[in-house]
Amino acid sequence: MSASSPYIPGHYLLQLMGSGLLPESITQYLEEHLKKTGLDPLQLDSARLTPQSLEALLLAWPEIQPQSLAVAFGDQVTLTSQGNLSLLIMTAPQLRDALTLHTFLPLLSDAVTLQFYETADHGYVQIIPHSGSALLDELLVLYGCAALCKLSRLLTGHTFSARVNLASVYRGSLTMIESATCQNWQANALVSSIAFPLSALELSSHFADAITHRRLVKDCEDRMQRRQNMQPLVTRLRQLISASEPTMDQESAARALNMSRSTLKRQLAAENTSFQTVLTDIRKEKAVRLLLGTTLPLDEIAEQLGYSDQTNFSHAFRQWSGFTPGQYRKHSR
Repeated sequence: MSASSPYIPGHYLLQLMGSGLLPESITQYLEEHLKKTGLDPLQLDSARLTPQSLEALLLAWPEIQPQSLAVAFGDQVTLTSQGNLSLLIMTAPQLRDALTLHTFLPLLSDAVTLQFYETADHGYVQIIPHSGSALLDELLVLYGCAALCKLSRLLTGHTFSARVNLASVYRGSLTMIESATCQNWQANALVSSIAFPLSALELSSHFADAITHRRLVKDCEDRMQRRQNMQPLVTRLRQLISASEPTMDQESAARALNMSRSTLKRQLAAENTSFQTVLTDIRKEKAVRLLLGTTLPLDEIAEQLGYSDQTNFSHAFRQWSGFTPGQYRKHSR
């Protein structure tokens, strides 16, 4: 695996092996396999596992129901489960502050991206997977939703209703999961997200420590700067498009990334994606944020997304969601 490939931190596999969620025979096999390869738990804790290797692991045992496993594993999350970001999250002053720490997620894993934004009455966390494995993408979303809901309760000590709406592509997952955790989850969105009540965002963390938190934020900022060029190409491209004019094309993106258009195309293909896929995903995510988080008229939203007119935007949006932008805005609020 190259330094820039999406990865899952090895400590999650260690946690899963100790969770009691896997059949005992599988846990024993994995422990024996690790011994044979000379990889002790401390080494696994700092290892980077490819999504494809984890997918192969799950598919090797048909008695495992991956979707249910992902939700159950997320529901077991603890405040110390998030590796080197755990203390950063714990010391945040309020839940809102903890949710905005998504900017440092690449220090933990490049296989998924979180985005946070607020509307008049909710705070939304979008969960965007890009592991290169369709199965792992699905499991990352399911785990992420369950884990974020649980972490928010652990941080604040309060129980409140967070609304989970998965991307419609995962609708079949909900029919396979027998868990009370998912009883009120829906799957009819463009982008998977969790909606937190505005009042919940203002809840204080039980473990708030302003001085420690500021120091940890500065440390994470320094580490993010050092690793900027080691990020997967798809991550760098997403950041570039998100920060640029919406009309950026593939040629301009390649120049900004100091490579030829053919090299950009080839390297994105190696990460199981394409320029158009990344651009469309970003447009979907931003469209949802603008439709739900602002009162901008549709023609202004179309312009911000890089469409020549509102008609083209509406046509694209209907292809993505089955709704016009106006219908989506009305029914999703």
